[in-house]
Amino acid sequence: MPPTMADVAERAGVSKSTVSLVLNNKPTVSLELREAVLEAASELGYHLPARRAARRSIETKSIVAVHYERYRSDPMTTSILLNYVAGIQAFVRDRDVHLTFVTEERRELHQFGYQLLDGAHLSADGAILMGWSARRDGEILHMLIDRGLPLVVLSRDWPDLPISTVGQDHHQQADIALDHLIGLGHRQIAFLAAEADHQHEWFEWRRECYERKMHELHGQADQDLVVVARDCAKAVQALAARREDVTAIFAITDPNAIAAIRGLRATGLDVPRDMSVVGLDGAVTGVEDCPELTTVAWPHFQAGYLAGELVLKQIENRHLYFSKVVVRSELVEGATCGPPASRLPGCGL
Repeated sequence: MPPTMADVAERAGVSKSTVSLVLNNKPTVSLELREAVLEAASELGYHLPARRAARRSIETKSIVAVHYERYRSDPMTTSILLNYVAGIQAFVRDRDVHLTFVTEERRELHQFGYQLLDGAHLSADGAILMGWSARRDGEILHMLIDRGLPLVVLSRDWPDLPISTVGQDHHQQADIALDHLIGLGHRQIAFLAAEADHQHEWFEWRRECYERKMHELHGQADQDLVVVARDCAKAVQALAARREDVTAIFAITDPNAIAAIRGLRATGLDVPRDMSVVGLDGAVTGVEDCPELTTVAWPHFQAGYLAGELVLKQIENRHLYFSKVVVRSELVEGATCGPPASRLPGCGL
């Protein structure tokens, strides 16, 4: 039975990821460990798989892009991922790069990670993570970090981890949306999020921006206007009945904004005449029963393109350790925002 990378690791007294780093000529291993691994590999007669060696000999780079979509029925997530993929494909199209997409179910990602590390079924020079596979506590993420593989993660901001990221500035997005509402004259603005949004880091960032803006306007943020609900449509209906002074809703995702519009319409309120609604992310368009949404969009296609470009630069230039790339967000004016109109009794509305 031919020796394996695990045999080399055991002989040298190191991890398999260290063996992989040494045999792939990565610069992050000490001279002492490098010599121990090479000596163990020589004694055992171990060599990298021929396919990997052949790929390096013709200098073709290999990138693997991994995503796991937790909620396959979520139109926003699907739209963003498809645009990421299109951007990555556009970047590699005219370059000497082999691109592999892995869309594994969560239960299969663990096994995929070991295959990537061992090179038994799939080898790569760099990786891009997106969607649910790009979790801070994910096994794939930390396997790739341990291996020292050039890695780019989309739509994340983890400055304490040695990874490159490409994504939006969540604070900039929230500021643009809220400044738009304030510029139209709105002062009583509600915050709307779904309970499921809690699992994302950007939930707190977007809430912080909202509370800061309200503090600037009123000296404090009215917590009665901070709505986090399982059913955003019903929550907005209850809010509209409870607080007739509210004239605008800052929804922290586009699907939340669409749910708010539907909920308001079900109570007989018009958007934007009676209530303005703004969303974030620019990922949901052309919803049949809703007006075109006013949102703050960021270029998902360009983010994918930049991720491909950045991971290739890291592969080709060992001096580039990791980097943070931020794409610009912009207001997209639809038909869901307008000047405030008071709904208080006696105003003739």
